[in-house]
Amino acid sequence: MLDYMLYLWLGFFVLSVVLEAVTLNLIGVWFMPGTILAILLALFGAPAWIQVLVWLCVTVVVCLSTFRFTKRIFNRRATPTNADRVLGKEALVTETISAPDQSGQVKVLGQIWSARCHDPNTVIPVGATVRVLRIEGVTLIVESL
Repeated sequence: MLDYMLYLWLGFFVLSVVLEAVTLNLIGVWFMPGTILAILLALFGAPAWIQVLVWLCVTVVVCLSTFRFTKRIFNRRATPTNADRVLGKEALVTETISAPDQSGQVKVLGQIWSARCHDPNTVIPVGATVRVLRIEGVTLIVESL
């Protein structure tokens, strides 16, 4: 009869594979080598504490040795553009931002932009001052002040 630890490690391995498949962030990959070694140790009847110790040591080594590599891959800083300058700025509504179609225009930093209100039920009249929350495509998402 196989030890319960073998089933535990097999379940953990499947969980790691599923986690990696779902996230694609190299999270599950860090646990797999240690889990494979723990499965082998369980098959050969090693005590549970040795299995856990080997899994822990291998996982820490894999994490530390790949951290710098994965940090470069996933450190995707957004390239700032001139459009980013409008974030957080106050803008003047030049065309009513209406609730039904959520369209309107604002002037910010001397430029006219299409705008929508972050609250779809709000109507913002011409002449009102708004704050730019974010940019979606070429449309500013604003809130009334």
